[in-house]
Amino acid sequence: MVVLLAVLAALGTVLGLVLAPAAGAADAAGPGRGPVLPRLQSLYVPMPDGVRLAVDVWLPPGTRAGAKLPTVLQTERYWRSRAHPGGPENDPRYGSATAWNERGYAYVLADLRGTGASFGTLRGELAADLIADSGTLSDWIAARPWSNGRVGTTGVSYGGDTAMLALGLRNHHITAALPISYDFDPYEDLVRPGGILIEPRLAPYALLLRILDRAAGTTCASSEETRRLCAETGLTDAEPKPVDGPDGAALLAAARAEHAGNANLVDQGRDGVHRDFADGPRSWASGAVGEQAAAISAGGVPVLTETGWLDAGTANGVLSQFTGLTNTQDDWIGPWSHGRHHLADPFLPSRPLDAEERRQLAERAFAFFDRYVKHPGHPDGTRRLHYYTFNEGTWRTTTQWPVPGTRTRRLHLGPDHTLGARPSAVAAADRLDPTADPAAGTGPLDRWNTNLSGDPVSYPDRAAADRALLAYTGEPVTRDTRVTGLGRVTLDVTGLPGTGLPGSGLPGSADGAIHAYLEHVAPDGRVTYLTEGQLALADRATTPTTPDWRRLRTPRSYTAAAATPFPSDTPQRVTIDLLPTSALLRPGDRIRLTLATANPDSFEPRPATGTAAYLITHGGLRGSYLDLPVVE
Repeated sequence: MVVLLAVLAALGTVLGLVLAPAAGAADAAGPGRGPVLPRLQSLYVPMPDGVRLAVDVWLPPGTRAGAKLPTVLQTERYWRSRAHPGGPENDPRYGSATAWNERGYAYVLADLRGTGASFGTLRGELAADLIADSGTLSDWIAARPWSNGRVGTTGVSYGGDTAMLALGLRNHHITAALPISYDFDPYEDLVRPGGILIEPRLAPYALLLRILDRAAGTTCASSEETRRLCAETGLTDAEPKPVDGPDGAALLAAARAEHAGNANLVDQGRDGVHRDFADGPRSWASGAVGEQAAAISAGGVPVLTETGWLDAGTANGVLSQFTGLTNTQDDWIGPWSHGRHHLADPFLPSRPLDAEERRQLAERAFAFFDRYVKHPGHPDGTRRLHYYTFNEGTWRTTTQWPVPGTRTRRLHLGPDHTLGARPSAVAAADRLDPTADPAAGTGPLDRWNTNLSGDPVSYPDRAAADRALLAYTGEPVTRDTRVTGLGRVTLDVTGLPGTGLPGSGLPGSADGAIHAYLEHVAPDGRVTYLTEGQLALADRATTPTTPDWRRLRTPRSYTAAAATPFPSDTPQRVTIDLLPTSALLRPGDRIRLTLATANPDSFEPRPATGTAAYLITHGGLRGSYLDLPVVE
C-alpha cells in the first residue's frame, strides 16, 4: 500500500530509470494531421463528482492529432511531480515518461484525489471513489485525439495498488496492468501481519503523510524531525507541481487547502485492529484485491507483476493473485527490495541492481504493454510464475502452485532444542520468555522496513540473536533440499499466569503474540534468515472456510467476533503461517526454527507490557511441529 520514502528523492519509477532505445519511437507520432501537440501538458481533469485531478500528459515528440497512441496511466499518492528550486525536471518520473515516449506511448501521470495538486479530500486510503477515478481518467484518455483507446495501468507500491484495483472497475479501455511491489491484501500482507501492527515502521510514514498533506499545518519546517525527514526524501523547499497557466499557483493553494483533513493509513492501522474494521470510507476491504477478485477475474485483463520474496508480505500477495485470479498472468518473485531497486538475497551482499538487470526489467514491461496496450493482444488465460531460489541464484517457472513435486516434510520439536523426523514419546515443555535482548529483533533493514522506506534489505548473521530466543535445530541434510512455498508452524502453547500487568487481573498471555523465524544454519555456524511468521494469539481461531485467494493460508478471519483472549494454564493449539520463500539447503546445512514473543524492530509489543511467557510442548500426543514445503 505504501510507497518508498525515498521515491520522492530518487527512485520511484516503474522502469528503474533505464531509458529504452529509440525502437518504436519512429512511428510514435503516427499518421496524424494538424499541428504538433505539446510534449508535456499539466492540466486538470474533472471527475463525475466535480473533483479536479491534476494530470501530466507526456506525448512523444512530434505527436499530432490522430496518432493513435497507446497510453500508460499511473496515479500517485505522493505527488505526481515536485516543484522546487532545482526545477521539476529533476523528478525521476520524467525518466519514466521519456522511456515510455521513446517506446511510442503516451504517459499520463495523475495526482490522486486529495493529494498533490489535485482537489478533494482523501476520506480513506484506497477508498472506492479514489479507485473509480482511474476509470474516469481512462475514459478521458480514450477520448483524446491522439489515443488508440487502450490504456495500461501501472505503478509502484501505492501506485501499484491503484493500478491493480482499477481492474475491478471493468473499464473496457484498460487492457493491461503492471503493478510493481503492490499489496494484494494491505491488512495481512503489510500493516497487520498475523494481526499485529508494524507500529515502529509506521511512525515516520505517518509523519511523511502529514507533511505531504499539511495535516494540522505540518511542514518541513515544523520540527527537527520533519526537517530531517524532508532532507532524506527530497521534500525540502518542495511543493506539488501546479498545472499550467497563470492560475496554476492559486489553484494549487486552493487544492492543498482541501488536503488537511485527509485520512492517514497509520490511523487506520491503529484503529483497524480487525480485518472487518469499517469507519465510513475507511476499511481494509476497500483496498484488498481479494475483495474484488470476482470482478477482476471476470474482466480478464492480463497482469504482469513483480515483487521480492523479502518485501514485506507482497510475495504472499502475488501467490494469492496467481492462485486466486483467473486472469492471464506473468508473475515474478525475485531477490529484490521494495520497488526492485536493490538485490535482496540474504546469502549475498546487498547492492543496487546493475544497469543490465534494470534493462531486463524495463524490457519485460515494454514487451508486455506492447502486446496488450500498443497492439490488441488477446489474453489466453495462461498463468506463469517465475521465482528465484535463495542460496542457489536460479530462476524457475511454473504454471502451478504449490510447485509440482512439492511434499510436506514435518519436523517435530524435540528435547535439547532439536528438530526431528519423529516426535519424542515423552511430552515435555520449554519456556518461551519475553525477549530481554533488543538485538534479537530482525534489525533496521528487514522486510517490513523496505516497504515503507525504500531501503535495501539486509539480515546479518542471526547466531547471536538466536541465543536470546528459543531455537530448535534439525540434523544436517544429506542432499540438496529445496524449500519452496509456505511453511507452517503448529505449536502446543500454554500461557503462564502472573506475567501480565500488575493489577490488571489478566495474564500477559491474554493479548500476547508469538513470532516464528525459519533459518538456515551453515556448517560453519552462520545463521541466515529465510522467512518468518507471526500471530496475535487472540486471533488464533480458525474457520471452516476461507476465501479462494487465501487457499494457501490457514483458514482464519481476523474478525472482531473471532478474537478471544488467550487463556493461561490451558494448552492451546496455535498455527502460524510462515511467509513464502524458496531456498536451497546443501548437504551439511541445517534448518532452524526460532520462536520469540516480540520483534521490537518492526512490531508493536503484545501485550504492551511485553511481559507474557509461555510453555511450548514437544513430544507426546500434542507435540509441536514445523511443516516445510519441500520440492523433489
